[in-house]
Amino acid sequence: TNIGNLSKEIQKEAHDFAGVIIFSDGIITEGFTPNKELEKINIPIHTVGIGENSKLVDVSIQSIDVPTVVLKNESFNVRAILQSVGNVEERLSVSIYNGQKLLGSKYIRLSGEGSKQNVNFQFQPEKIGQQTYEVRISSLKDEINIINNRQSFDVLVLKDKYKVALVTGSPNKNTSIFKKVLINNSRIELAHYVRMNETKFKPDIKNFWSTSYELIIFDNYPIKPLSDNFIRILGKKILSQKSAIMLVVGPNQRNNSLKGITSIFGTNLLDTLAETEPLFWEFFNNDISYQMDLPPLIQKYNLSGTGPLADSLAIFDSGSPLWLQNQIGETRSTIFNAPDIHSLYYYKIQESKHNLFLTIIDKSTGWLLKSDGASEKYFRFNKDRYQQGEMIYITGSQPFKNFNENQAVNLKIYNGKSSLFSKEITFNVESNRWEGEFRAPSKGKYDFQLFLGLNETPIQNGKFEVVESQIELSNVYLNEKLLKLISNKSEGRYYLWKDRDELFNSITKKVKSEFKENYIRFNQNKFFIFLILLLLIVEWTVRKTRGLS
Repeated sequence: TNIGNLSKEIQKEAHDFAGVIIFSDGIITEGFTPNKELEKINIPIHTVGIGENSKLVDVSIQSIDVPTVVLKNESFNVRAILQSVGNVEERLSVSIYNGQKLLGSKYIRLSGEGSKQNVNFQFQPEKIGQQTYEVRISSLKDEINIINNRQSFDVLVLKDKYKVALVTGSPNKNTSIFKKVLINNSRIELAHYVRMNETKFKPDIKNFWSTSYELIIFDNYPIKPLSDNFIRILGKKILSQKSAIMLVVGPNQRNNSLKGITSIFGTNLLDTLAETEPLFWEFFNNDISYQMDLPPLIQKYNLSGTGPLADSLAIFDSGSPLWLQNQIGETRSTIFNAPDIHSLYYYKIQESKHNLFLTIIDKSTGWLLKSDGASEKYFRFNKDRYQQGEMIYITGSQPFKNFNENQAVNLKIYNGKSSLFSKEITFNVESNRWEGEFRAPSKGKYDFQLFLGLNETPIQNGKFEVVESQIELSNVYLNEKLLKLISNKSEGRYYLWKDRDELFNSITKKVKSEFKENYIRFNQNKFFIFLILLLLIVEWTVRKTRGLS
């Protein structure tokens, strides 16, 4: 509404009007307040107010900032930003739930008028896996939108401790390196069983059978073929306890050492002889892609994975896998097919100054234990429902192994199968996370995909919804003060909408009389004279024909 422009138009046409009637809510959305212009108008302006005296009120959860991956028994912070519009002067309850369980609640007092306030919760997750939480804020009387009073978010909760068993058939150079790396991992509780003779382990192998382990590592074991009964019991333990397994081949193992146990790992042992001299190798289907000269390693066996999920992460020049991982059902397995793999422990990656061996083992154990959050959605929107035109914020943790700060993540927005637009998300070094923003499009449901660099395979998919905007509605109310000012200064009257019929009693009738006179001069209109003469001749002719006088 532009009241200032309206007052100027009234001034121009005032001489033709007896008065003016304005129907409005009195909210100036553009222009100026016409105080001086009203004094120049000498006709009454009557105003009719539309709407309610009080502003529409609304409280909403604007965004939630929370990590995507946390550890069990470690506290994490949830920061919710709340916004209130209208005249809000009540104490409201803000709560956080995990399913139906209340985790925390606090009272806050909001100020309204578009103000924002932060609310923080801190707690320890009790369950592992993908957990859904919800922040809720109590509603107000006559609130225009209660859908935005709650917002849910997902967090992947990982175990803080994993039990790992290292079973060594005969100590070798790999043993001390693997044990050192595993002990240095604060999230691993290691139990090391060393074979002393055909029937004895230290400590007692009974502890191995009675304890549930998330990961079992066979180091240079078995040396001699295991009995069918032993393999059956071992397989039953692995399946029932949902353990992951790793095989690190050793110098004491022979071609028949793995007889029977390869079925548990989902591999086939080929009859062809393995190479005896060190071979060059390279990473394959892996995100470890450093440009470096890799030291040659000895290939112990000729192996091949079975099943659709078998994957060679590193291969020898012979074509046989050096690093093989597989998954059969829920059992994940990894094989390192080089008895001298320990030599990589002393090999530094010049680009990142990281230890190559540690990088490989961390990646492998993280995948086996499902402790790396590899399936987690690293990026999240600040909420999943927006109003049209509202700013959407996206943040993400740093999940990429070979990362550099100049690498970009591309966000693409889709409406059905149609691509709407794309947006580049950059890495903020100070906050140590990816950050981006864009405005919500028109009302509807949308899909998004995230791509790393020029890669055509998305690293994450998701959905969000845009609803009809309530932002302007929050500023709609009846501004009686301005409407009364307009009427009082022009000697008019102000009416509420319900009293609009009384308006006719205030309208001043202004009568204007006009007289019109038309005359024709025959001598100036030859056609008219000719027409009259023609009519007279016709009449005379008719009379004479019928004998009329």
